[in-house]
Amino acid sequence: MADEDSFERVDQLLVEQQMKHLEMAEMVGEYRRMVQELRERHDDSAVQLARSLPGARYHVATTYVRENWLVLEGELKRLFPRD
Repeated sequence: MADEDSFERVDQLLVEQQMKHLEMAEMVGEYRRMVQELRERHDDSAVQLARSLPGARYHVATTYVRENWLVLEGELKRLFPRD
């Protein structure tokens, strides 16, 4: 049987995953607002920024999410090993 620390580790990883997804959703909201503002008022510097979307912040976040899922997968296999 797995110990309580293993369950806590999995729960913490899931919390981190959830928080990162919320952060990414906020980034998408920011990008949507930016595009809407460009729709209403053209600005060359804002256009240049919009062209680079989703940008480095979002790519870093997606890398974190992907790697965190791999860690979670490993922790779950340790927590619930096959016979």
